[in-house]
Amino acid sequence: MKKQDYFGYLRNQCMSIPDLCEEQIKGVYKGLENTIPKDVIKDIRKVVVTGRGDSYLAAMASIPAFRKYCSRFGMDFSFERNIDSARYMKIKKENAPYTLIIGISASGSSSRVQEVLLRGNHHGCKTLALTNNADSISGKAAQYVLVVNTPPFENASPGLRSYFASLVGLFMFAAYMGEVKGLSPEGSLDKFVDAIREYTASYAVILEKMDDEMFEIAKEWYTHKGYFTIGDDVDFASAYFVAAKVVECSGHMCSTADSESWCHVQTFAHDQSKIGTIFVAEKEKNNRSRIGETIYQAYHMGFPVLLTSNGTKEDFGVSSDMDIKEFTLPSTPEGFEFLYPLLNYMPGSILSSYIAALNETPYFRTEPGSPHQKEGATNKTRSSDIVIV
Repeated sequence: MKKQDYFGYLRNQCMSIPDLCEEQIKGVYKGLENTIPKDVIKDIRKVVVTGRGDSYLAAMASIPAFRKYCSRFGMDFSFERNIDSARYMKIKKENAPYTLIIGISASGSSSRVQEVLLRGNHHGCKTLALTNNADSISGKAAQYVLVVNTPPFENASPGLRSYFASLVGLFMFAAYMGEVKGLSPEGSLDKFVDAIREYTASYAVILEKMDDEMFEIAKEWYTHKGYFTIGDDVDFASAYFVAAKVVECSGHMCSTADSESWCHVQTFAHDQSKIGTIFVAEKEKNNRSRIGETIYQAYHMGFPVLLTSNGTKEDFGVSSDMDIKEFTLPSTPEGFEFLYPLLNYMPGSILSSYIAALNETPYFRTEPGSPHQKEGATNKTRSSDIVIV
């Protein structure tokens, strides 16, 4: 098998990220020039970040950045699933004027993101759409817009460049907000942006190796009946992102769990030798012993294991005689550990791309005769009914 015969759109997006980085940073800087006014930002005490699909995962991954740059007594930061924020989230009247709801949608075409922004307006909150399309329904629903200005790319679906863009946009907005509110020193945003550049550059030098090794794993794993991804804390977002790409690209079943829950539920799956199990982890985190225990359980039950982390299996207490697959990722610049989810989904995403290509599976179940029902399922066809509660 020749690797180049199996290049896929998702893999190609991964390989483009180092070149995208500087353009994306400039795009967000440009967006910050015309976003929510500084006097409005100064009054914000509560930030709720929400989105659907990948955007929800970006929301999850962004919270540590808000806590780093904007924390003080009385400030609160949270992420919400889009359906929860649109239909269930409680908005207290007395808190609404000081609450900022950030709705993420790269295309801006999500009805539920539009809905939560309109709901926020209705209850007196401040609303911000983080998008690549200010003229979209989400962009028009929000009081303010942060356009990330992601440059076009041939075949940019399923979204990975857009996910990177949302993360960069959220992280930079958090640093910007901290400066505006006087909670972070002047220059924090520029210093943080330099860390993004440095971290992304560290991936550029390992991408070819990553590509080669993920192709080799894909050749062994593409006939598996399903996959698990495992991640804790914000690494859950990256693990879930990888699982989403597996399903979107190849149509295989793939579920995500944290390391504790996996040992309570997924560990009982049958045909374990046919379920590839991908760990997304960080060697410095407090959960490293639990990650090691979960790897031990998976390995000895016969699950094929891939550990993607910024360390080695020994850093997680996994003995050297346990023959698992590993790919070591760069660590973040010192002091910017919250940046790890900016890129640590890339090995699993490249692997997903090759699994789909080796199975000759078209993305998003577009093969002739597919049972997939488009009505109500996609951005453009799902219910556009807006419910304000």
